[in-house]
Amino acid sequence: MDSSTKKFSDVEQTELNGILDQIEGNGPESFEYYLISYVHSNYNLDLKENLFKAYTLNSTDKTVVSEMLGYYIMTENLVKQKEFVQKTQKNYTAAELAYYQDAMPTGNVVLITANQEDMYAFLGLKMLSGIGAEVSLVNLDFLKNSTYKKSISTFAGITDANFLGAESSYIKTLISGSTKKVFVSTTVSQAYLSNVEDKMYLTGLTYQYGADNQRTLLDNFWTMMKTKDLSKFVLSKSSEKNLYGNYLPPLLTLYKLKLSEGTEDIVLANTIKIIAEKIGKKEVVDDILYQYLNDE
Repeated sequence: MDSSTKKFSDVEQTELNGILDQIEGNGPESFEYYLISYVHSNYNLDLKENLFKAYTLNSTDKTVVSEMLGYYIMTENLVKQKEFVQKTQKNYTAAELAYYQDAMPTGNVVLITANQEDMYAFLGLKMLSGIGAEVSLVNLDFLKNSTYKKSISTFAGITDANFLGAESSYIKTLISGSTKKVFVSTTVSQAYLSNVEDKMYLTGLTYQYGADNQRTLLDNFWTMMKTKDLSKFVLSKSSEKNLYGNYLPPLLTLYKLKLSEGTEDIVLANTIKIIAEKIGKKEVVDDILYQYLNDE
């Protein structure tokens, strides 16, 4: 799928139709058939019985449980959300949950998340640990559903508009028109932010729209990072390394800003190097640091 859209291309749509037809032919009563027919409909809530049937047939399948949580998010059932978000937390490692805790903003703000995996980690922190309790989460995947999209539009105080095929335009309207401060997880593809990129500022593990104090926010992020013992965390999965790679851009940005002011922060540089080594990017990052030093 194109990283700038949640809409399937004609080729992808045809392939999915073929898969669904094949599953229906080989196992019309399988949980896979009921699950795919629901998800394939862009989360059409009129097909909820298909999802419930899939859950009845296989209540332990990770994808089925994930989609059940998504259904209760879209239908705003908080009791069921808490029940099912507990079931999803076993899908995350300690390192992944630590990342999402660092990424969670504070206060009565909006946080746009990339997908279900992204959102459920944040939701678990919010509902089960009280971290980011006031933060309102938006999931780009679920904006394909008209009921959810309308709810988000109403909540944000914007006019409801098309999302599928016009993602960057909708996100611009959402971000610029929201009555609340909006953050975007850095796990979200920058292609979705193409219409607001001139006003999006990297402030840590999130982008912030219209931030006029980026330097202060980066300093705050670095202060938080200095409290961590980076020697203790081990990244063994590619998903962990992908997430932890998001620590580098804000730290590199701050390092370059400090150099431009005549300060070489050795501790900051060493922290950047430690993270780079743990995610397998040591040589690339060493080259960047060298270039920064020689440009000043």
